Amino acid sequence: MRKLIILVTLFTSVAFVAKAQQTVQQEVQTERRLVSMPLSFFVPHWYIKAQGGAAYDVGEAKFSQLLSPGLQIAMGYKFNEYFGLRGSVSGLWARNRYSYPETKYEWNFIQPAIEAEFDLTQLFLGRNPERLHSVYAFAGVGAAFAFNNDDAVDANKAYYEKKYYTIQNYSLTRAPFEKLWNDSRWNPVVRAGIGYDYRVADEISIGAEVNANMLPDHFNSKLGKRDNKDWHFNALIGIKFNFGHSHGRTEPIYENVPVTPPAETFVDVPVEQISFNVNIYFVINQSIIRANQMAKLSRLLQYLDEHPKAFVRLSGYADKETGNPTINMRLSIERSQAVSKYLQDAGIAEWRIRRFAKGDQVQPFDIPEENRVCICYVYDPDNPTPQRFDY
Repeated sequence: MRKLIILVTLFTSVAFVAKAQQTVQQEVQTERRLVSMPLSFFVPHWYIKAQGGAAYDVGEAKFSQLLSPGLQIAMGYKFNEYFGLRGSVSGLWARNRYSYPETKYEWNFIQPAIEAEFDLTQLFLGRNPERLHSVYAFAGVGAAFAFNNDDAVDANKAYYEKKYYTIQNYSLTRAPFEKLWNDSRWNPVVRAGIGYDYRVADEISIGAEVNANMLPDHFNSKLGKRDNKDWHFNALIGIKFNFGHSHGRTEPIYENVPVTPPAETFVDVPVEQISFNVNIYFVINQSIIRANQMAKLSRLLQYLDEHPKAFVRLSGYADKETGNPTINMRLSIERSQAVSKYLQDAGIAEWRIRRFAKGDQVQPFDIPEENRVCICYVYDPDNPTPQRFDY
């Protein structure tokens, strides 16, 4: 019985050691590999926008004489990258002139409206929720509540008190304000416009907008030529505030995959011993490889295919003139990851690629825009003479 216990104990110990050795071997022969890089996605959100600027009403006077201040506040909801709805309230006062008798007058109005908004940048340049620049168009309907038309009413009253209407012009039957209104008046409106926003932070944008508003001929109290509609234009600048984030990023996806260790392990060597380097440049705040950089990557791939002992060291950088250290470190990581993924998808083994991220701590170039880069340093023991690609 005692011998049986000793044999069982010995067998269990051997099995445990074998299992441990197998686990260590598996850990050595598996590697945590990036399957999918973080991807950006749109987040539906509410926003509010406040703007101010100049308004212009078509009339019989010089352009400068028909300008007045304009204000607008809008609140909307973006359903996706391309489409949103908003409600706006604009107005303050309008200004016009009558040519005979010479009369200048003003009146107040408030104009609520509802509009559909379309993001032209996303529609025509492709989906990118993190894009900084946005050009949009909108169109909608509303109603202008006009009031305080005392200037026109007083001028019209003076006309009929024979200040202008005399025996000499008795045959003149046209009154100065053929479509005069008193007290207040509602006017239906059809409006459309175009605008531009620049995102300075995830929640805040600044921008400009121009819009045109078509109203009934009564709006300015005058009869238009051939009974045309009245037109009111705005040119505005302002700030937009998002309630919550407008976009987010997925987490990177990793998996443990078996790898075959190389027959010979290459170690990093000093930069001055590189065989050559290739620079892949990126757009500000982006880590997407552009089409005009593909030719350089194709030449790099060709060299790595023809020289199986060569390996590449990827160093991502960011421009310190923009963003902040946290954002720039993330960008530099993403840029080296993007190039690494491209090489691996083309068949380059991952063990031949080393990734580094410098953020904005190191600026390899004097021109800020050139520091939005991933530098690919190639080490080849069969080609120790330094050379340089065209980049």
